[in-house]
Amino acid sequence: MQKDGADGSTTFYFVRHGEIDANVENKWHGSTDSLLNNKGIVQAKAMADYFHEYITDISMVYCSPLKRTLKTAQTLAERIDVPLEHEQGFREFSIGRLEGLPHEVLATKYGMFESMAKDHHFSVEGGESVINVRDRFLAALSRLKQKHQGEQVAIVSHGAAVAILLAHFFEPAPYPFHHYHMANTGISKLVWGDEPLLEVFNLAEHI
Repeated sequence: MQKDGADGSTTFYFVRHGEIDANVENKWHGSTDSLLNNKGIVQAKAMADYFHEYITDISMVYCSPLKRTLKTAQTLAERIDVPLEHEQGFREFSIGRLEGLPHEVLATKYGMFESMAKDHHFSVEGGESVINVRDRFLAALSRLKQKHQGEQVAIVSHGAAVAILLAHFFEPAPYPFHHYHMANTGISKLVWGDEPLLEVFNLAEHI
């Protein structure tokens, strides 16, 4: 059986950060720099233990610099004893002045999701568009694809950011992206050779 990366591809394991209070409250925290809650800390440890047991040969962990992803990534990197590096391109989708509001309010009062559907370049004041998020995430991932050819790398990021990237690869457009939304500390495996291949999506048996 051919080992991952033997064909010159790069294998990425995407991991969503552990739970934060805003996830429970169904509020949008994009650029808001939230901490893991107690459950999120437990989830991060369980995810790291899963990697240690079942996913070997990770050469590097990269993460968004936000506190929730950094804590999740540190837990993983320490457990499997590999280096950790921050990557700005993997931060979450910021919605500017509407940060912290419930998803229902964003939909009903502000029509944010409808506006995104009509125009993928739409952005809230002080925030980003879906296209902005896609472009920065894809640029960072493309750099790592070249840097880590033939290797397996873990990327600890965020629900919307990863979903946008996967929708870009496997749907007609990066929005809507809800079909690719992962559970907290869910794991997805993308093998990117000539074309990207999603081999595993949202594995969450550790939680």
